[in-house]
Amino acid sequence: MTVLYKYMPLRASFFDDPLLRLTPPSKLNDPFDSKPTDAGIEKKMGFFFNDSDCFDDEIDEGEPEGFDPEQVKKSYENDLRNRLDEFGIISLTEDPYNLLMWSHYANEHKGIIVAVACDDNTFTFHDELSGRCNVSQKTPARVIYSNRRPGIEMPDDTIYEYFEDNFYKHFALIKGDNWIYEKEHRFLLRLNEADVAIFECVSEEWIKEQENSKVSVTHLGGVKYKAEVLESDRKDILPWWLSFAQGGNKISNVMHFKRLQHQSIEGVYFGCRVTDEEINAVIDKIKSNPSFDHVVSIYKGVESTDRFEIDFKMLCSV
Repeated sequence: MTVLYKYMPLRASFFDDPLLRLTPPSKLNDPFDSKPTDAGIEKKMGFFFNDSDCFDDEIDEGEPEGFDPEQVKKSYENDLRNRLDEFGIISLTEDPYNLLMWSHYANEHKGIIVAVACDDNTFTFHDELSGRCNVSQKTPARVIYSNRRPGIEMPDDTIYEYFEDNFYKHFALIKGDNWIYEKEHRFLLRLNEADVAIFECVSEEWIKEQENSKVSVTHLGGVKYKAEVLESDRKDILPWWLSFAQGGNKISNVMHFKRLQHQSIEGVYFGCRVTDEEINAVIDKIKSNPSFDHVVSIYKGVESTDRFEIDFKMLCSV
């Protein structure tokens, strides 16, 4: 088991329902992140359509009516470019001391770090396809940093295979070396594995129509709503429900979330600018929540008196 750290703003409600966003690559803050390059796509297509016997054999057997080889190539290229957006990334780090990350991701030291025990029990999974999907990373994988975008140099197994699993993982796990200070590890999971979705909807009438469905919809305020399936054996319904709702233009701006198992939360590190009142509110949340049936260590960041560093003082174990 590996313990990694999640920087985030402080929300006491997180300890009622610890949701982590599954962020598709197109929504990440780095436009280069998880984006297959032209060079990489060209190599993969070159193998699949030129070096591989598979495509030629299908043509030799006679083209079915309406078969357009160029359209097949365009469709395959589109998949290579965009298929990663069917997955969501949950980012963690091995470094809880990084001042830049405290400033950027933890609300300028007014936020928190959650220490997460990362193993097969960090999340629960309900989609059978995820078990057969070799792209998904059900345990976090270490990000590789480079000053060159992948494509010119790629491992053989990302190109010379009849599937695209290693191709997609290769691009999802390489970042520019300007990000090396983050020491990032990633869960890469199918969006269909989401436990919860938060979306916008302007039709109260349509929301009322969902009262008899298997999906529970909660109003969060304004036009925002939260949807989840409460029956544990029917979690697979949610992606279909979302797909129909989006296809019918009923909802927009959908965000997918995975529920962190409470027992995976090993500790909470408060930034040096968090007040005692805020810390006590979180401690009370943990104490009153029966899902926390284990010890959670509580720390507070303390500014070093002689170095540009943060130390941590242990406050208590809850």
